[in-house]
Amino acid sequence: MNRFTQIVNRLEEGMMATFLAIMTILTSLQVLLRYAFNTSLIWSLEATTYCFAWLVLIGMSYCVRTRAHIALDLLVKRFDDRIRRLVGLLAITVCLCYSLLMFYGSSILVQRLYWLGNEARDLPIGRWLLTIILPFGFALLTLRFVQLGLGIWRGEMEGLGLIESDPAKFEMELTLPAGDDQASNEPEETEE
Repeated sequence: MNRFTQIVNRLEEGMMATFLAIMTILTSLQVLLRYAFNTSLIWSLEATTYCFAWLVLIGMSYCVRTRAHIALDLLVKRFDDRIRRLVGLLAITVCLCYSLLMFYGSSILVQRLYWLGNEARDLPIGRWLLTIILPFGFALLTLRFVQLGLGIWRGEMEGLGLIESDPAKFEMELTLPAGDDQASNEPEETEE
């Protein structure tokens, strides 16, 4: 993994954690103020909403990187390796078209909001600053789809990360804590 990718990964994870923390703190503070002191912060709902939007838009690319998106691969599993890779590249191409289109449209939106000089409803911040996550998030998503597409092209994976060349590398191991009385799914071996 090169240095640029490491920096982007850390930035992505740090921003998601920051926005989740801000949302949690603001919501908890709002509940405390409302029920304990019978008052509230006027701007907290809008701030929480924008933090959630930032979290979701950064989370899209994070889920592509960690292969956490839901995908249906029932039909694709039946194809041979070459066809699976072609289907994966086709899916990546469609996803890239979508993310590039959204990047273009959101860039125009942010540019127009900047020209208009609109401020957010309850926050004394330019609306363009709050919505700049749209082109940033879709640029990050595009980067992740390009990385995934290159992995498929090089033969490092056969699909969108669900059908790997080395499935053992990506299997999760389910272990039960010691002393747990629940039965495992594996049959026990008996000596005869």
